[in-house]
Amino acid sequence: MKKLTAAFAAAVLALAMLTSCSTAGQVDATTEAPTTTAPTTTTTTRTTENLSTTFKEAQTAKIYPVLKKDNSSGYNNRLSTYTTHYLTSNETRTTNIKNAVKRLNNLVIPDGAVFSFNQVVGKRTVLAGYQEAKVVQGDEFVDGLGGGICQVSSTIFQAALRANLDITVRACHSLEISYVPLGGDATVQWNSQDFQFRNNSGSDIRLKVTAENGDLVCSVYAEKDISVGNVKVKITKQGDSYTLTRTVDGKENYTTYSKYKKPKTTTTKKDSKTTAKTTAKKS
Repeated sequence: MKKLTAAFAAAVLALAMLTSCSTAGQVDATTEAPTTTAPTTTTTTRTTENLSTTFKEAQTAKIYPVLKKDNSSGYNNRLSTYTTHYLTSNETRTTNIKNAVKRLNNLVIPDGAVFSFNQVVGKRTVLAGYQEAKVVQGDEFVDGLGGGICQVSSTIFQAALRANLDITVRACHSLEISYVPLGGDATVQWNSQDFQFRNNSGSDIRLKVTAENGDLVCSVYAEKDISVGNVKVKITKQGDSYTLTRTVDGKENYTTYSKYKKPKTTTTKKDSKTTAKTTAKKS
């Protein structure tokens, strides 16, 4: 009987030890550092051309040295001037134009340097002060951030042409515009299309860009006393294509081509009369 009692006690003790080891193992397991997964976020950006962009914007192919401003004296030789007009009653568009002008006025482009409109003006966002006005989207004009910016780039394009500067990147709008002659515009789009020229004048130059009382003016001034020659800019139309040609002292040195679509139209019926309404010109 004593032997049986001793054997039972030994069995109970062994079971208690096993239970203690199992519990200890569970405690050790819960003290290990938990595995965490970083949260995934999706962001939506707003651009000039697409109000709800979820794709990754294209990277700038080349970053040029930052251009600086200089409002001191010393740039007294005017090479060219070009003026376009805008409606001051269109308040949001006017705000966008003046916002871009602030970034461009008194900008110095050293001899041999490249001017990139997108790099200087930057991304058109709400935080940068841009508002909604008409922009091109597909075959119509719709509200988008930064509407009016293309008039600024087109005005600079025309001034750069007359200063005999080397135009390196330029594209026309897909739809007809009205602030410069057809064939004479330079569209910009933050994530795909830039306007660029190289200063091949032989002198540092400075842009004087102003927007006052409905007049958008770009003048190009040189630091040195240089001559651009007898510059003539001509636009011809053949069929639905436009050809812009620049000649200097009778020799052609720049040509660019453009083709446009008509803005989409809608037809409405009012007072038993049918009226064709055309979407407003790009502002």
